[in-house]
Amino acid sequence: MFCSHCGKPIEPSSRFCPACGATISPALFTANAYQPVARLTRPRTPRMIAGVCSGFALHYGWDINVVRVITALFIIFTTGIGALAYLAAWVIIPEAPYALPIKST
Repeated sequence: MFCSHCGKPIEPSSRFCPACGATISPALFTANAYQPVARLTRPRTPRMIAGVCSGFALHYGWDINVVRVITALFIIFTTGIGALAYLAAWVIIPEAPYALPIKST
């Protein structure tokens, strides 16, 4: 990173230029500090019906089979409310984008 006033190299975490004393703009701090948050999506590959269970399992690091069993029990024992919740999750959670093939050299 370089100072916008004098052009000298500065540390990314510094707020002032050590050479000229100019303040570093806050926009640079937000650009460097921003970390994208992983979104909950329905993946395309390890899915059975709509990918809701596999989406939750992959997002939170759970076992897919355990999530599927818990979802099935929830749908059976809640007499339809679980099925409505699953359908709502199917509509609300976006589908994961297609993966581009790896370019071979």
